[in-house]
Amino acid sequence: MKKYEKIYQELRKTLTDEEIADSMLIPEELSAAEQKKADEELRAFRFKLLRERTEEQRIFSDLMRLRFQIEDYIESEPFSEEKTIGKYIEEYLRILGRTKKSLSEDLAIHYTRLSRIINNKEEPNIEFIYRLEKHSGNLIAAMLWWRLITKKQEYVIKKNDLLRNQEAAKVTNGLTFAA
Repeated sequence: MKKYEKIYQELRKTLTDEEIADSMLIPEELSAAEQKKADEELRAFRFKLLRERTEEQRIFSDLMRLRFQIEDYIESEPFSEEKTIGKYIEEYLRILGRTKKSLSEDLAIHYTRLSRIINNKEEPNIEFIYRLEKHSGNLIAAMLWWRLITKKQEYVIKKNDLLRNQEAAKVTNGLTFAA
């Protein structure tokens, strides 16, 4: 007896066939050839759906993907130079099919400032973050953009012992406590 047949027989003791059908998805056991054919049909259907998407649907889905990538990075991964706010803004531009110049005009900031932010030469301020949120149709919240900045700042604070020691040398009359 196949494994699903055993499960069915156990369920049959307490449920009717209609109840089982309504509450369960019982997978079909397929041969390797049948599984390959089913996978190809599913792949063809997915590509058909992708081809038929409107530009607005493509942008929406790509922005949602970007948002989930940012959330996942913030929550699950350590800081990476490859995942700074500048890199995510570059991806945002790619999704929209826009240039830095056109985005800088939309956000009412100077082109060179946007370029400096993208290239990690300057940190964006909160006003810039609010503008990004609005520009993305509120799909990517200001808080997500801001957390990318703070993730980098936390990393710098933890790792920059040289600057910490230099600044500590400038302190006089610091508090000390006995343990």
